[in-house]
Amino acid sequence: MEDKHVCIPDFNMLFNVEDQEEQAYFAVFDGHGGVDAAIYASLHLHVNLVHQEMFQHDPAEALCRAFRVTDERFVQKAARESLRCGTTGVVTFIRGNMLHVAWLGDSQVMLVRQGQAVELMKPHKPDREDEKKRIEALGGCVVWFGAWRVNGSLSVSRAIGDAEHKPYICGDADSTSTILDGSEDYLILACDGFYDTVNPDEAVKVVADHLKENNGDSSMVAHKLVASARDAGSSDNITVIVVFLRDMNTAVNVSEDSDWTENSFQGGQEDNGEDKENHGDCKRPWPQHQCSAPAGRD
Repeated sequence: MEDKHVCIPDFNMLFNVEDQEEQAYFAVFDGHGGVDAAIYASLHLHVNLVHQEMFQHDPAEALCRAFRVTDERFVQKAARESLRCGTTGVVTFIRGNMLHVAWLGDSQVMLVRQGQAVELMKPHKPDREDEKKRIEALGGCVVWFGAWRVNGSLSVSRAIGDAEHKPYICGDADSTSTILDGSEDYLILACDGFYDTVNPDEAVKVVADHLKENNGDSSMVAHKLVASARDAGSSDNITVIVVFLRDMNTAVNVSEDSDWTENSFQGGQEDNGEDKENHGDCKRPWPQHQCSAPAGRD
């Protein structure tokens, strides 16, 4: 299996950080052409993150630079060891009431707020208009060969590794930041084996039905989401992480038709869409989340 995942719910403990807001890190890496790039990213990206000088004041930019450093160093490793693999990746980093997301390729994360899916990102696909223009400006091409592919080869336009496909497959991540006001339910991080077959609304319903059927027990919800992707016809590797941002037993109820209905919950400042830290007056206790055990399929 070429997928790797990382769950660090207590980032401060791992790095022996004191007098700092609570921090958490979750990531999914979907390798191709071998597992080496995914393993490397899973072991090194969070370490590279804390070594960025802007980590304290600009975590989103630090994430992008950590992706770039990880890519550059893996490309060097690949040259030494004759490796021809790469990996996509999506990382979520939570500090206090700020959610920072960075990604390369088509691994994705979605946020669910009060039972509604919220789009946080757009995956790097070769047929995305801006990606297609970037590739063509470099002298490459995007062609259809069972899927839209860069130079007829890879079906993603950005990744860690893939040295022989640089600069068309670039290692520059995109990022976004969102204020958590206390109304957020959970995050779903997953590779394309999940998101290519299960749309956001279907994922929300799967989680709602699972919690209802299991009296709020979320321990197997990631496995349930993997099963839903299998049932929808996915033949790819599938890895899913679900990170609950509040206690779903008390924050929401699930009605008989599996729609979410909101319960009262104190929140702070709403997300205004600006990419800057704003700690507001969020009343959300930390952490009211858990990471369901990721499930994979070979």
